[in-house]
Amino acid sequence: DPKGYLTDLNSVKVSTEAEIGDIKKARLLLKSVTQTNPGHGPGWIAAARLEEVAGKLVAARQIIREGCRACAANEDVWLEAARLQTPENAKVVLADAIKKIPTSVKIWLQA
Repeated sequence: DPKGYLTDLNSVKVSTEAEIGDIKKARLLLKSVTQTNPGHGPGWIAAARLEEVAGKLVAARQIIREGCRACAANEDVWLEAARLQTPENAKVVLADAIKKIPTSVKIWLQA
């Protein structure tokens, strides 16, 4: 198609009621996980990725920022925080991570 209309329709995400309900249930579950066990890094990562998949990148960044505060010694949480940022902001996140975990090889390699 010359105007790219049909091609552009492929980029539109259509959510069914079931998908929206599943996302709400998953949000509730992951909120419970992060509140009852805030030191559990994978819970924060999963919560941030859920928001990313739902198309809410700002919320994902906010959640993973809270995770960085709660799990300052977890390098995977810091790496996820950097991944969710723009390249410029990722450098700032990785600099903060290095201050918290100066011996992390993974973080140094990303920085």
